[in-house]
Amino acid sequence: MSYSSGGLIQASDYNGFVGSSPSSTANTINTIWAVGNGDKGYGQSALSQVSAAGLVTATQWATAVNTLNTIYTHQSGSGTGIGAPTAGSLITYLSTFSSSISTAYTNRLNANTNGTDITGTAPAAYTWNSSTPTTAQITRTATFASADQARYFFNAGGKLVLTFSCVNTLGNAKGADWLALFNTKFASIVVGAATNGGRTGTGGTVSASNSALGYWGCTTTNQSIITLTSASGTADYSSNSIAVGIKTNGVQGSNADVGTVMTFTIDLTDAAADTNTAPPSLPAYTPAGTPPTQGGFNDALNLAITTNITVRPPETTNLTNSWGTVTIA
Repeated sequence: MSYSSGGLIQASDYNGFVGSSPSSTANTINTIWAVGNGDKGYGQSALSQVSAAGLVTATQWATAVNTLNTIYTHQSGSGTGIGAPTAGSLITYLSTFSSSISTAYTNRLNANTNGTDITGTAPAAYTWNSSTPTTAQITRTATFASADQARYFFNAGGKLVLTFSCVNTLGNAKGADWLALFNTKFASIVVGAATNGGRTGTGGTVSASNSALGYWGCTTTNQSIITLTSASGTADYSSNSIAVGIKTNGVQGSNADVGTVMTFTIDLTDAAADTNTAPPSLPAYTPAGTPPTQGGFNDALNLAITTNITVRPPETTNLTNSWGTVTIA
């Protein structure tokens, strides 16, 4: 007999709502709440099932209802509206209980809020100048203590935020254009479970974008999130670009994770010339640091670039920390 108004409440009905743990079975509370599998599971304490011949108590029903309400509050900011039964009260049919579990399962990667940002220690600034190639590559990593902790972090709404800080040490026009490309046009990328949302900045030209790429779309091969060109008013600098990609180290556990280490790869391309010669009738100038003469210019590059990954953890009002500490390197 299935759970219905006027029917007997059977152990199989209750167990069907609660589910086992670990489990990947859709539309059960434990699949969402406990260990789960893959993109399911917040890593919270599993609800116990009852034996086939056992009684389903008011306390057990209340625990199931309250847990579902907590899941809803985590996901959307408010509960299901279903009241938990109390011992001695009249047994009533919870007509929306099953559909509410299905909704929570569908929305399992939603999170209404996050915890407080944890800003990692930024590495020493990377110096990019005209004595180095016109391309440069920077990598940063975020490492989780275990495969399940990586899953819990992203499933419960955790995010990794990549930001830049750039100093134009020469104070010239090319450096100023790069400064705007880093700080204003790119700004940041926020990588979550199933999306990164695209860059948060404005301006420039996005020549490639994959805003739907998040942790669960990662493989061991670097995949592009965005390629952003300056597209400034100065044609000489319009092709300067930042490209960002992510990858992971592949499956590390037994519950269908995609990795414990996420690597951000930042590729920079300086497509503008460092120097320009004057018209043929005028003498050319050469050395870096020498003031331009009669129409020539010195546009050498010398940037101090700092990259940082901020950890934006899941909230801990409705959840307990099951994801541990994320190490940034």
